[in-house]
Amino acid sequence: MIKIKIITLTIISLFFVGCLPPPTSKPQISLGGIIGSHRRVLPPESISQPVIDKEYGAKPTNYLNAIRAYCSTKIARANISQYKYGKPKRAFKRKGFAYGGAVEWKGWLVEASIATPTRTGKLLTPKPYMFLFKGEQVVEHVLGNSHKLIIKVDK
Repeated sequence: MIKIKIITLTIISLFFVGCLPPPTSKPQISLGGIIGSHRRVLPPESISQPVIDKEYGAKPTNYLNAIRAYCSTKIARANISQYKYGKPKRAFKRKGFAYGGAVEWKGWLVEASIATPTRTGKLLTPKPYMFLFKGEQVVEHVLGNSHKLIIKVDK
């Protein structure tokens, strides 16, 4: 009787051990190798003079800190998330065709990828975002790499 219980417990424990998923590595943040990465916050003295375009305004120089500050109010656990940034590009956004299709916003767009951790600390798959800038301020963010109404002037 005792041998049957031991054999039964051994079989059940082997069944549960076999159900565990193999350990996985943390996901890597990637935007296809097109966009460069910056992981550290730059001190203000290392920032160069802004590039001013007549139509699109001043190119954001402190966009790394601006995106982190903006995300801290929009994304859970943004302060411990991993960020990967692209370079600022000129872009504009049109209104929907139902509203006439006129240009709604002109400025600078920064593509970023953000991997947020779960409550247990495991990093989730990075999500791509586009941040729309007017000067040094984030005006809007869009989830994804593309949007039908946003046109990138610089490729």
